[in-house]
Amino acid sequence: MACNELTRGIDPNCDALRKPGGLNKRVYIGVLSDLTAVTFGTNNAITALTFAADKGLVKFIGKREKHNTAMTLEVGDNFNLRNHAVNLVAYYSTPAELEALDELIDVEGLFMVAETNSGELEVWGMNKGGNFANFGMKAASVEGGSGAAILDSNVYTLGFTGNHENLQGYFISVPGASTLAEDIAILDALVIWPA
Repeated sequence: MACNELTRGIDPNCDALRKPGGLNKRVYIGVLSDLTAVTFGTNNAITALTFAADKGLVKFIGKREKHNTAMTLEVGDNFNLRNHAVNLVAYYSTPAELEALDELIDVEGLFMVAETNSGELEVWGMNKGGNFANFGMKAASVEGGSGAAILDSNVYTLGFTGNHENLQGYFISVPGASTLAEDIAILDALVIWPA
Protein backbone atom coordinates (compact mmCIF):
# COMPACT_ATOMS: atom_id res chain seq x y z
CA MET A 1 0.00 0.00 0.00
CA ALA A 2 1.33 3.39 -0.98
CA CYS A 3 1.23 6.07 1.70
CA ASN A 4 1.59 8.90 -0.78
CA GLU A 5 -0.31 8.61 -4.07
CA LEU A 6 -2.39 10.67 -6.46
CA THR A 7 -5.20 8.83 -8.25
CA ARG A 8 -7.34 11.39 -10.10
CA GLY A 9 -7.61 14.96 -11.31
CA ILE A 10 -10.29 17.47 -12.30
CA ASP A 11 -11.46 18.40 -15.80
CA PRO A 12 -14.12 21.02 -14.93
CA ASN A 13 -17.23 21.44 -17.05
CA CYS A 14 -18.97 24.76 -17.77
CA ASP A 15 -21.12 24.43 -14.63
CA ALA A 16 -17.99 24.37 -12.49
CA LEU A 17 -16.24 27.14 -14.39
CA ARG A 18 -19.23 29.49 -14.22
CA LYS A 19 -20.61 28.55 -10.80
CA PRO A 20 -21.94 31.52 -8.83
CA GLY A 21 -20.71 32.03 -5.28
CA GLY A 22 -22.59 32.77 -2.10
CA LEU A 23 -25.15 31.02 0.07
CA ASN A 24 -28.91 31.16 0.17
CA LYS A 25 -30.69 32.42 3.29
CA ARG A 26 -31.45 29.05 4.91
CA VAL A 27 -28.97 26.98 6.94
CA TYR A 28 -29.85 23.67 8.58
CA ILE A 29 -27.94 22.95 11.80
CA GLY A 30 -27.63 19.66 13.64
CA VAL A 31 -25.58 18.04 16.40
CA LEU A 32 -23.47 15.08 15.31
CA SER A 33 -24.17 13.15 18.52
CA ASP A 34 -27.92 13.29 17.72
CA LEU A 35 -27.35 11.23 14.56
CA THR A 36 -27.71 7.45 14.72
CA ALA A 37 -26.49 6.94 11.15
CA VAL A 38 -25.11 8.78 8.16
CA THR A 39 -25.11 7.21 4.70
CA PHE A 40 -22.13 8.24 2.65
CA GLY A 41 -22.23 7.89 -1.12
CA THR A 42 -19.21 7.92 -3.37
CA ASN A 43 -16.70 10.74 -3.22
CA ASN A 44 -17.90 13.48 -0.82
CA ALA A 45 -21.61 12.72 -1.16
CA ILE A 46 -23.87 12.26 1.86
CA THR A 47 -27.11 10.56 0.84
CA ALA A 48 -29.03 10.19 4.12
CA LEU A 49 -29.11 11.41 7.71
CA THR A 50 -30.86 9.43 10.48
CA PHE A 51 -31.55 11.08 13.84
CA ALA A 52 -32.39 9.60 17.22
CA ALA A 53 -36.01 9.95 18.36
CA ASP A 54 -37.02 13.56 19.11
CA LYS A 55 -33.80 14.86 17.54
CA GLY A 56 -33.26 16.57 14.20
CA LEU A 57 -32.24 19.72 12.42
CA VAL A 58 -33.04 23.29 13.34
CA LYS A 59 -33.33 25.92 10.66
CA PHE A 60 -31.76 29.37 10.82
CA ILE A 61 -33.11 31.80 8.23
CA GLY A 62 -31.25 34.96 7.41
CA LYS A 63 -30.86 37.01 4.25
CA ARG A 64 -29.56 35.75 0.95
CA GLU A 65 -25.82 36.22 0.36
CA LYS A 66 -25.04 37.09 3.97
CA HIS A 67 -23.93 33.70 5.37
CA ASN A 68 -20.62 32.39 4.07
CA THR A 69 -18.25 29.47 4.37
CA ALA A 70 -14.49 29.13 4.18
CA MET A 71 -11.88 26.41 4.17
CA THR A 72 -8.32 26.66 5.43
CA LEU A 73 -5.60 24.06 5.87
CA GLU A 74 -3.78 23.09 9.04
CA VAL A 75 -0.56 21.36 8.05
CA GLY A 76 0.80 18.58 10.25
CA ASP A 77 3.76 16.21 10.14
CA ASN A 78 1.67 13.09 9.49
CA PHE A 79 -1.38 14.50 7.68
CA ASN A 80 -3.22 17.72 6.96
CA LEU A 81 -6.52 18.85 8.48
CA ARG A 82 -9.14 20.90 6.66
CA ASN A 83 -10.62 23.61 8.87
CA HIS A 84 -14.32 23.94 8.06
CA ALA A 85 -15.65 27.44 8.82
CA VAL A 86 -19.19 28.79 8.59
CA ASN A 87 -20.19 32.38 9.32
CA LEU A 88 -23.87 32.58 10.21
CA VAL A 89 -25.45 36.04 10.05
CA ALA A 90 -28.33 35.97 12.52
CA TYR A 91 -31.16 38.51 12.60
CA TYR A 92 -33.07 38.76 15.87
CA SER A 93 -35.91 40.78 17.37
CA THR A 94 -37.23 38.77 20.34
CA PRO A 95 -35.87 37.41 23.62
CA ALA A 96 -36.54 33.87 22.35
CA GLU A 97 -34.36 34.50 19.30
CA LEU A 98 -31.53 35.79 21.49
CA GLU A 99 -31.86 32.71 23.69
CA ALA A 100 -31.61 30.49 20.58
CA LEU A 101 -28.36 32.27 19.64
CA ASP A 102 -27.05 31.88 23.20
CA GLU A 103 -27.77 28.16 23.06
CA LEU A 104 -26.12 27.79 19.66
CA ILE A 105 -22.93 29.47 20.91
CA ASP A 106 -22.45 26.81 23.60
CA VAL A 107 -23.11 23.65 21.55
CA GLU A 108 -20.16 21.54 20.37
CA GLY A 109 -20.07 18.97 17.58
CA LEU A 110 -22.26 20.91 15.16
CA PHE A 111 -22.72 20.28 11.47
CA MET A 112 -24.46 22.56 8.99
CA VAL A 113 -26.12 22.11 5.62
CA ALA A 114 -26.14 25.29 3.55
CA GLU A 115 -27.77 25.82 0.17
CA THR A 116 -25.45 27.53 -2.30
CA ASN A 117 -26.59 30.00 -4.94
CA SER A 118 -25.41 27.45 -7.50
CA GLY A 119 -27.95 24.92 -6.24
CA GLU A 120 -25.95 22.53 -4.08
CA LEU A 121 -26.44 21.57 -0.44
CA GLU A 122 -22.98 21.71 1.15
CA VAL A 123 -22.41 19.85 4.42
CA TRP A 124 -19.89 21.49 6.75
CA GLY A 125 -18.62 20.03 10.01
CA MET A 126 -18.91 16.36 9.08
CA ASN A 127 -16.07 13.93 8.60
CA LYS A 128 -16.47 11.12 6.06
CA GLY A 129 -16.76 7.60 7.41
CA GLY A 130 -17.67 5.84 10.61
CA ASN A 131 -15.94 8.38 12.85
CA PHE A 132 -18.16 11.26 11.68
CA ALA A 133 -19.36 11.97 15.24
CA ASN A 134 -15.79 12.56 16.50
CA PHE A 135 -15.52 15.86 14.66
CA GLY A 136 -17.90 18.79 14.11
CA MET A 137 -17.73 22.51 14.64
CA LYS A 138 -18.25 24.89 17.54
CA ALA A 139 -18.58 28.63 17.93
CA ALA A 140 -15.25 30.38 17.64
CA SER A 141 -16.40 34.01 17.38
CA VAL A 142 -19.36 36.30 17.72
CA GLU A 143 -19.57 39.94 16.77
CA GLY A 144 -22.30 42.44 16.20
CA GLY A 145 -25.09 44.09 18.11
CA SER A 146 -27.37 47.00 17.42
CA GLY A 147 -24.81 49.36 15.89
CA ALA A 148 -24.54 53.11 16.44
CA ALA A 149 -26.59 54.63 13.61
CA ILE A 150 -29.98 53.81 12.07
CA LEU A 151 -28.41 52.36 8.93
CA ASP A 152 -25.94 50.17 10.88
CA SER A 153 -26.39 46.44 10.77
CA ASN A 154 -28.19 45.05 13.82
CA VAL A 155 -27.22 41.40 13.59
CA TYR A 156 -24.89 38.93 15.20
CA THR A 157 -22.34 37.16 13.04
CA LEU A 158 -21.42 33.84 14.59
CA GLY A 159 -18.32 32.06 13.35
CA PHE A 160 -18.08 28.27 13.67
CA THR A 161 -14.97 26.21 12.96
CA GLY A 162 -13.67 22.69 13.29
CA ASN A 163 -10.84 20.56 11.89
CA HIS A 164 -11.70 17.63 9.63
CA GLU A 165 -9.97 15.05 7.46
CA ASN A 166 -11.88 16.02 4.30
CA LEU A 167 -13.32 19.01 2.50
CA GLN A 168 -17.04 19.73 2.87
CA GLY A 169 -19.58 17.18 1.68
CA TYR A 170 -22.64 17.47 -0.53
CA PHE A 171 -26.07 16.31 0.61
CA ILE A 172 -27.65 14.64 -2.40
CA SER A 173 -30.09 11.81 -1.75
CA VAL A 174 -29.68 10.18 -5.16
CA PRO A 175 -26.43 11.35 -6.79
CA GLY A 176 -27.02 12.38 -10.38
CA ALA A 177 -30.80 11.96 -10.09
CA SER A 178 -32.42 13.85 -7.19
CA THR A 179 -33.35 17.50 -7.61
CA LEU A 180 -32.53 20.34 -5.24
CA ALA A 181 -36.24 20.63 -4.37
CA GLU A 182 -36.42 16.91 -3.50
CA ASP A 183 -33.34 17.11 -1.29
CA ILE A 184 -34.62 20.25 0.47
CA ALA A 185 -37.89 18.40 1.14
CA ILE A 186 -35.91 15.56 2.75
CA LEU A 187 -34.04 18.01 4.99
CA ASP A 188 -37.24 19.89 5.84
CA ALA A 189 -38.76 16.58 6.99
CA LEU A 190 -35.86 16.26 9.49
CA VAL A 191 -36.43 19.74 10.96
CA ILE A 192 -37.63 19.83 14.58
CA TRP A 193 -37.63 23.66 14.76
CA PRO A 194 -39.54 25.48 13.52
CA ALA A 195 -42.08 22.70 14.02
